[in-house]
Amino acid sequence: MTEAMTDGDILDVDLYGAVKQDPYEHYVAWNRRPPFFILAAGHRQAVFTRQADTKIVLEDYARFSSVKRPYPGTEGFYFFNSMPSVTDSDPPVHTRRRRLMSPALTPRKLVKIQDGLNAAVDKLLDGLEAQGGGFDLVADLGKPLSTKVLLGLVCDLPEEDWPIFTDFMQAQRAAFNQLAGNEAGRAAFDRHWKLARDYCEALIESRRANPVDDLVSNMLAAQNRDESALTTEEVFATLLIMYSAGLGGTVNTPVWTLWRLARHRDQLELLRREPDLINGAVTEALRTDPSSYASLRYATGDFEFAGLRLSEGMPVHTLSAGGNFDPDRYADPLRFDITRPTDWLALSSFGHGVHHCIGNAVARMVGRVAVDKTVRRFPKLRLETEGFVPRIEGVLKQRAPVSIPVRID
Repeated sequence: MTEAMTDGDILDVDLYGAVKQDPYEHYVAWNRRPPFFILAAGHRQAVFTRQADTKIVLEDYARFSSVKRPYPGTEGFYFFNSMPSVTDSDPPVHTRRRRLMSPALTPRKLVKIQDGLNAAVDKLLDGLEAQGGGFDLVADLGKPLSTKVLLGLVCDLPEEDWPIFTDFMQAQRAAFNQLAGNEAGRAAFDRHWKLARDYCEALIESRRANPVDDLVSNMLAAQNRDESALTTEEVFATLLIMYSAGLGGTVNTPVWTLWRLARHRDQLELLRREPDLINGAVTEALRTDPSSYASLRYATGDFEFAGLRLSEGMPVHTLSAGGNFDPDRYADPLRFDITRPTDWLALSSFGHGVHHCIGNAVARMVGRVAVDKTVRRFPKLRLETEGFVPRIEGVLKQRAPVSIPVRID
């Protein structure tokens, strides 16, 4: 790798620490300045936050590749142990792997998810109402709902097997929350990786021998119809990504939306008066607090882009919500406003290009249903501590609240 191209500022910021905990003012400021470099392990890494730049980086896979490369200070992004995953590939390989996910999101499947989602939310809220007092938006609503929706309704897994993947996700978060990785969490991650891998391999072999009407059987059927059949390793990697990575978005969308509403009482009361604003509420929370925090690409040569001189193999970071705080696009971007006329497709929250989040429809559906039913059910919903700001967790590319205590009495 070369380090000759050095044009551009180096900012001394903790991008995946302090900034990730409280990014909002940074988002606004960085829309007013050129892109910049950070230093990790003594090497430059590029950072782009403006939406126009971000879109190009995420769409132009010829110059900005998703294929992981060895580079100092990026070990924390190697979530999937070099498996042949859809997230770490470019077209045409990416196209083939992404197609494998399509059986999870057919129109028939989405109807089933919608029906099951309504019942799951009602059951959870019944329990919280009977308990009374207060509860935690993350532990008592977001996580159990997400697990039911993703592992039960989308992935068709039996409930007794869900802990394999919820435990895997927690171990993954602990091992991959720093740029250089977190060796203290690696041993636990490796144990949970093996459990999840063994489970997926056994499930794939079982469904090959005896197909049923479930996600894995339908994926294998789609694979068999493909002229360039996917390997078992690719099927396993796809399952693991769906089972683990998908849990985050379906947790975070309703939780962040409810936190914002509870923190901005005027917007919560407006939604109560005008329930049809539910789409606006979820979209505004997706603008301010998407589940995705960042994406990583690698420069495929030495070239200049948006004022930075990049070198072959250099890591290139984009911030998912950065462009959502551009004052020229969103007036008073720090204000939470559920009447803001925002098209969710214009946001950078779900990415751009070939890697645009395939599960966005499910995440938005979960957000709409869970928020609408919670707001209707609990007229006294409020934060336990006024102005509460949650601590953040998640792998590097994700931004998830740890806990948000609320009251309903």
